[in-house]
Amino acid sequence: MDSTSEAWRLLPDDQRAQVLKRLDTDIVGWLTTVAPDGTPQASVISFLRDGETIIFYSEPDTLKLRNLAVNQRVSFHLNCDEIGNHMVTIEGDAGVDESAPKSNEIPAYLTKYKEPYRSWGMDAQDTAHRFWVAVRILPTRIRAW
Repeated sequence: MDSTSEAWRLLPDDQRAQVLKRLDTDIVGWLTTVAPDGTPQASVISFLRDGETIIFYSEPDTLKLRNLAVNQRVSFHLNCDEIGNHMVTIEGDAGVDESAPKSNEIPAYLTKYKEPYRSWGMDAQDTAHRFWVAVRILPTRIRAW
């Protein structure tokens, strides 16, 4: 069994349901990559759960992509509520996925970000043109409480 399946398998059913719901409904999460000098670098990202992986899109030549070229280990977490409950933290490996479709070609991505795009003053076509590098996170450990 690969580490992605193992990470999901180890979650109790109630936590798995909570994590899946949050990944499907939360609009942004925090990705932490590691710079070559070992400094953690956090970035807010929009994302989509794609089966057992998480996909996000980046502009080319960003710090997070340069970091991933050196070290694929990442941490990804969702915001908790105002008193620190409902935390989701995912550790894993991330890398560019050259076979992934553009964000505007994924119906679930378009549905999830329809309203946020309006709020951000963006649209699906421009976003797909600007953020065209697909990155996939393969979870190796998932924690939720």
